[in-house]
Amino acid sequence: MAHLAGIDAASPNARWTKQNAAILAICVLGWIFDVYEQTVMQIVTPILIKEWDIAPSTIGAVTTIGRWVGLIGLFVFPALADLYGRKPLLVISILGYSLFSGLTGFAGGWISLLVLTSLNRIALAGEVPVGMVMVAETAPTKWRASALSIFNGGFPIGYMLCALAAYFVVPLWSWRALYWLGVLPALLVLWIRIGVRESPHFESVSATMLREGLKRRLDLWLPVRQYPRDMLIASLVYFFYLFSWIGWSAWMPQFLAVEKKLGFQVAVKYLTIWMFFAIFAYWIFGWLADQFGRRYLIPMLTIPASILLFTIGRLEDAGSLFWAGLAVNFLVLGSFGAGLGYTTELFPTQVRGTAVGAAYTFGTAAGATAPLVLGWIANTHSIATGLPLLALSFFMLAPLFFFVARDTTRQELTDFVGQDAA
Repeated sequence: MAHLAGIDAASPNARWTKQNAAILAICVLGWIFDVYEQTVMQIVTPILIKEWDIAPSTIGAVTTIGRWVGLIGLFVFPALADLYGRKPLLVISILGYSLFSGLTGFAGGWISLLVLTSLNRIALAGEVPVGMVMVAETAPTKWRASALSIFNGGFPIGYMLCALAAYFVVPLWSWRALYWLGVLPALLVLWIRIGVRESPHFESVSATMLREGLKRRLDLWLPVRQYPRDMLIASLVYFFYLFSWIGWSAWMPQFLAVEKKLGFQVAVKYLTIWMFFAIFAYWIFGWLADQFGRRYLIPMLTIPASILLFTIGRLEDAGSLFWAGLAVNFLVLGSFGAGLGYTTELFPTQVRGTAVGAAYTFGTAAGATAPLVLGWIANTHSIATGLPLLALSFFMLAPLFFFVARDTTRQELTDFVGQDAA
């Protein structure tokens, strides 16, 4: 891929418009339904363990292997978005996860569940980085951190939607109906096709390269060669966030329902309430990131969250578990929203998708071991025994953001490899 260091970047939007607001809304909805799809198995884990008479480590293995297979989509989709545009890859990913979610509802055992979940993960994983890049490139610079946080804030809405569906649907039609409902996001594609234009940054790079007589080509190692430090930082950001969150979210239903003996309905109720309040954490901390930067904000969130995560496993009464879990979830997801989209600001448009996808792939590959590791620990000890490991991972984000990562808040995005940041 050619270097165009001397060419001016595309002028970003200075304010919110109907177009960039619509793009944000569509990407958020795509992420909400994405989260719904990937949350179903987490919610029904206690049911599957009992119905199929399998060990917790088996479900942990299914979750981990599914996420590893999903790395194909996580790596390939954003790289292809650098070649063909953000919009078409967004359409393909949403159609893909809608189809495979419906098929997963027909799984007859853990092996078929593994196969269908893995195929679904390819499309699910591809939607996240493409949507995040699209939001970063279309949001006003002044409010980019808020927009990225709102995008990531689709997570608790999707999780809560799945938990609410489980609360009402599972007693009536079994866990399979949760997967069958997952075909509905396909309707989003029509809106995307009609109401969304391509990223202006991508269009600007494409037009400039056309004028210069240059052709786009796939160079997967270019971000590593040109931006080794930023690639390492982005990969660590993804790993520390995802190892902590994947481990926490995958085992919370089992931890509350079985290990703490609260029952399935109470566990779903707690998770739904926690996710509802987490929505506001995304909005609040995204706004704070725009106002004050991430260098101080992220440590202020991750340190107390790590302490609570370290100690929550020792709590026994339902009230203490509820309030501690609410605080952990609020701080973890608030930090998640403010910090995860940061990686899109480190790289130029020319390789942004490829770089974000590669870093996200590494972080997810390593982070996806959390359900498996906690499953092994649960087999011999308990889930509570493994929670300090998640706490340590989350704590490491504090020194990373404070001492190592450069703050890119309110800086203009660059478009070309070799171009200096504003």
